[in-house]
Amino acid sequence: MTAAYETQSTAEVWIPSSIGGFVTSVDYIPSIILLLLFAFSLSPWIKRQFDPNTRTITLGFATTLFAMGRVLLYNLRILEARYTRPGDELNGFAMIYEQMGFAVGYMAVMIDAVAFARAVLVSATLEDVQRSSRDRPGLRNRIRWTLWYPAFMFTAMSALGVVTYILGTFYMTGQRQTRFFWSLRYVCDVTTMSTMVIFIGGLLWVRQKLNFLDTRALDSVIKLSGSLLVIPIYRICVLHYRFPHITIHPSPPYTTNSLTSANAKVVFYILHALPEVLVVYWIQCTNLRTRFNTGPYGDWYQDDTKHGIPQLREEGVIVPGVGVPPSGRPAKPTWSWWLRFLFVYERRPSRKGDIEEDGFDPDRESLLTLVRTRSDTCGESEKTWW
Repeated sequence: MTAAYETQSTAEVWIPSSIGGFVTSVDYIPSIILLLLFAFSLSPWIKRQFDPNTRTITLGFATTLFAMGRVLLYNLRILEARYTRPGDELNGFAMIYEQMGFAVGYMAVMIDAVAFARAVLVSATLEDVQRSSRDRPGLRNRIRWTLWYPAFMFTAMSALGVVTYILGTFYMTGQRQTRFFWSLRYVCDVTTMSTMVIFIGGLLWVRQKLNFLDTRALDSVIKLSGSLLVIPIYRICVLHYRFPHITIHPSPPYTTNSLTSANAKVVFYILHALPEVLVVYWIQCTNLRTRFNTGPYGDWYQDDTKHGIPQLREEGVIVPGVGVPPSGRPAKPTWSWWLRFLFVYERRPSRKGDIEEDGFDPDRESLLTLVRTRSDTCGESEKTWW
């Protein structure tokens, strides 16, 4: 009698449906494919760490962490799809981790997108004799502070999403707590989508206003962010679905509001998983330092005093090498013997006249020493944003 009453009371509580639905045998093959894709995406990142000309430290690192998290997430979904059957008890930890990962994972990539945009915009404010541009420290400072806000919002929404899913899973004991959890999910996704729209719109506006801007690099950031914008739009469209609170795996046929039907899963993999794969591979397989004209750390300090881009200014004196071609040649990549068993790579041909000890440190290059910045300006009079 008591058990029957508890089951009936629990069934009366309707909770938000899980994004991607319950894991079934249909998810087995797609999860294997996605696991392999995210695992292989780590290979280019590992490989470029041993090349001093392409090595990145903090630049793009959030995307690498995101890919590692997806490897674990889809590994859990493979195990669930392989061994879980209708009527089995649901794995609480797997459900929490999967839903939390789907909710906040893409925000980590957006944090990297903000870092890419910052490197591109700050590069346009440097003095460069090759393009006849003057130093604009005031504009550079405004750019840094302005882009601090979207980075903070993505970080804050990530933290809120983690707290929401962890606490919501344990405290959804009644309909009132469930509605509160449902509202917090909307807050996370709507706020993130709004921040992404403002961020993309701001970049499009700056593209028309800022002189000496590498528009090709900025367009890459816009396309990257636009691809990820599909994810919160999809999530907002399906967040209104609810399903009775249960502790066992449901049996087919699955209802529409459970997001477990075959059509619902196809839409999930196309609009949620596919953009993540495409963006991750673009970031991992691109030479970020060349594309965004920056160093291994990007530009993440708020001034030029010590660790700007890097050491832009020293007591008001222009630092040699900033804004002009490098005085030395990039160092050759160094490979440990054991890497030859892990990666297939093409050895660079030897170059005569290379200077081994020329005092050139590729990890301390400025935004302008790797690639000569192209001027896309139409004239000083047409673009005034300072």
